[in-house]
Amino acid sequence: MFNSLAARLSLLFGLLFLLFSAFAFNWYVSSSQTFSHEVKQQLHHELAHHLIHDSLDLQNGIINKADLKQVFHTQMLLGPEWEFYATDANGNILAYSAPDDVVKLKQIDLAPIKLFLAGQQYPIYGSDPRTPGKSKIFSAAPIYTPQGDLTGYLYVVIGGQKFTGLVDILSASQVLQNSLIILLLSLLFAAIVLALIIHIVSRPVRQVSQQLHSFVDSRFSQLPQQQKHWFSSDEIVLLQQDIQLAAAHIQQQFSQIKSTEQLRTELLSHISHDFRTPLTALNGYLETWLIAKEQQKSPLLIESAHKNAQQLGQLVEALFELARLENGDIKTHFENINLVELALDVVQRLSFQAQQAKVKINVIAADNSSPMVIADIAKLERILVNLIENAIRHTPENGNIDVVIQVKSEQSIIKIIDSGVGIPDHELEHIFQAKYKASNSKSQQLNAGLGLAIVNHLLKLHNSEIKVASKPQHGSEFSFALPLAQ
Repeated sequence: MFNSLAARLSLLFGLLFLLFSAFAFNWYVSSSQTFSHEVKQQLHHELAHHLIHDSLDLQNGIINKADLKQVFHTQMLLGPEWEFYATDANGNILAYSAPDDVVKLKQIDLAPIKLFLAGQQYPIYGSDPRTPGKSKIFSAAPIYTPQGDLTGYLYVVIGGQKFTGLVDILSASQVLQNSLIILLLSLLFAAIVLALIIHIVSRPVRQVSQQLHSFVDSRFSQLPQQQKHWFSSDEIVLLQQDIQLAAAHIQQQFSQIKSTEQLRTELLSHISHDFRTPLTALNGYLETWLIAKEQQKSPLLIESAHKNAQQLGQLVEALFELARLENGDIKTHFENINLVELALDVVQRLSFQAQQAKVKINVIAADNSSPMVIADIAKLERILVNLIENAIRHTPENGNIDVVIQVKSEQSIIKIIDSGVGIPDHELEHIFQAKYKASNSKSQQLNAGLGLAIVNHLLKLHNSEIKVASKPQHGSEFSFALPLAQ
């Protein structure tokens, strides 16, 4: 619900607006109340003094509850919000204007009275005998005997219980309720207007997002169009311009990549297709010729032609496979494989080729282990075949090729190490490129250069990579890693 920028801004500004409104309203009420208390206390600061001056008993320092009752009653007729209390010098309440059952305190705090008499800044709040724990503004004056001895204080609460009740009545009035409703409706209207403004301001951002989605959905063929509105800021316009430039650059690069990829794929497919038909016919004629070779005058030449035709066929198949790998048109089926058994099968399969090259192939399992790995068995077999055939082509007679299998950190490391002539340093970065043929090969077969490129692509399907270490005249080492089966 609040995932969009407009919704989140509306919610944020709405909350901030409500918080500010509540703070401002509370501050206004509090400051207004404080100012009202200050004004009232300032106006009535001599009230208690005048009351003592009008009472003969109080002028003589006499606090008589019965006599003061009438005096207090007369004054309350003039000011119904006033409450009168007479105390001794320690603050104990001796007489008061209220009924007996409503006065809860027997003693009031004298500290506010002393501050009041000392002329401290108003408002000063003192005890409310009717409501313990609460405080109200007041007026106070000391009561002295003719000899000047302090006998007590006259304490007048300004805005007493009757005034508090009046405030409660006014709070429940229809006028105040209507005012509160108007205030809430005003806040709601302001929130709606704010949300509408945010929605309008954020509209260009949403349009930019929609254009980018359309650009991606069209597979980078439909460039986003710049749309300028009266509420579009300069930053939004600059953003749209930058997005247009970036989109045009992406479209150009994507078209180039797509064109290059299509041309390369079509070239490989066309070459393979053009080679396949004549090679199949050539192989058929040569095989027939070999069957009847006793009638021919040059059987060795026919065998050589047949051998070259087979190599051409292997080249075509390698080109087909490389094209499929680069296009991603290869499906994989991963399973648990005994790596040592697979390596022995591959070595057995290539034993005749190794014998002809006078090269010895060894399978070495470290710690005599037989690890199980997770791989596609057909593709892993092709990887081993290509790497070992590559080693045979680059190893001189009476050389050795070791297929070393190690287990390390939940992985199996496979290494093909030969005692060949090695690879020059300037050729190491090129040996995995298709059709690249190393200068140190002792074979001139047509398929030289594709085997390592196919290995590189097949290992990527296994989330692995081929590594090579070589030193001229000291042989080469190809290695890769596969995860162990659980």
